[in-house]
Amino acid sequence: MMKKRDRQLKLKDTQVNKNLKWHILRLLRIESATKQELIEKIDKMYLGYWQVNEALIEENLTDLTNDESITCAEVCQITPKGADALHQKENAIREHLQKRASKEACAKFSMWGNVGLSALEFAIGFLSGSIGLIADAVHTGIDIIASAITWIGIKIDKEAQAALIGGIILCGIGAFIAYESVTKILTPAVIDFQIIAIITIVINIGVNGYFSAYKFYVGGRTKSISLIADAYHTKTDIWSSVAVLVGLLGATVGFPVLDAIAGTVVSFFIILGGYELIKESHGVMHGEDPRIEKFSKFLKEHLKVLPDRGLLASLWVLNLKEMEKTENLNRIKKGFGMHFPVRLEDKDYEAVYVKIENDQLAESIESGKLRLSKKGKQELNRLAHNWAQKRYLAMNKINWMAEGL
Repeated sequence: MMKKRDRQLKLKDTQVNKNLKWHILRLLRIESATKQELIEKIDKMYLGYWQVNEALIEENLTDLTNDESITCAEVCQITPKGADALHQKENAIREHLQKRASKEACAKFSMWGNVGLSALEFAIGFLSGSIGLIADAVHTGIDIIASAITWIGIKIDKEAQAALIGGIILCGIGAFIAYESVTKILTPAVIDFQIIAIITIVINIGVNGYFSAYKFYVGGRTKSISLIADAYHTKTDIWSSVAVLVGLLGATVGFPVLDAIAGTVVSFFIILGGYELIKESHGVMHGEDPRIEKFSKFLKEHLKVLPDRGLLASLWVLNLKEMEKTENLNRIKKGFGMHFPVRLEDKDYEAVYVKIENDQLAESIESGKLRLSKKGKQELNRLAHNWAQKRYLAMNKINWMAEGL
């Protein structure tokens, strides 16, 4: 009997139906199948987390037949029109991903975001008299220069140099904030418009949180050290803003000196981060591989789970069709690899097969093809269950893997 938690993780018809017709076309592009074979394969696609609704499948098959995307008599087959529609759909997905993961677009978007934040903080900082808010505005303002340098570095293919300059800028920002903060510790200033100032800094934290995650994502996808450096700048902005928030909250209860103390603490971490970036970018300029993951928990966590996620993707594809190793690798590159937050190399895909071969999760059949062994099916179920328990088994993960079919 299925546990209560597993029942809660069941996928709904409305979730599945959004992409069901595309999945049907992909399955038929691989090979023709009877309706019953299609139903069985679709059940395998969702790893048992969707209670197969045959009426919904039949409805989609009817729509595809009426649209002349497939023919479906005794055996269902994809037509040239259906193959063309699927090709256009997949091109649109690739174009969207390329645009979303564009280094230049990300750096430019970040730069203009910093312009808006800096202007807002300067205005509220001067009105309220908060040195913490003004210092954070200066920090954000100088980050406009850092983002511009990143953008230029990407365009002229000088990313390590851009990261080095970014590290120097960070150290300068830290020194400035330290000086201003120590001055205000000695002569605390009264802060006006405290509520407006608090709202402003909260907006800053939210916006920078988004930009930091976005730049870490694009930087990981493109292995861009300059973009990772810029993301690291933004991450320090968040901690700087949190410290300013603490100071502002302290001022509201009668301790304005907390505003300056918070700025002093933040300056130390900013200088430390700047030093790390200078050291790392200097190494890259001298031929070392960029260890960009050291600056991002986001990247570290994804690289840590890569073996299991890559294994699940590979076993998932083999569960749908027997195929040669090369074909399997190409399919997980096309689907899983296209969406993974860190750009993967051939060695990463090959590493997936170390466990497959060592644990005998697949067995060879005629023509050099592979199919899942009994142990492979058990491992696939275990990985799928673990993903579901951690809420990784979302619809988009299934859709991403399906794009490799």
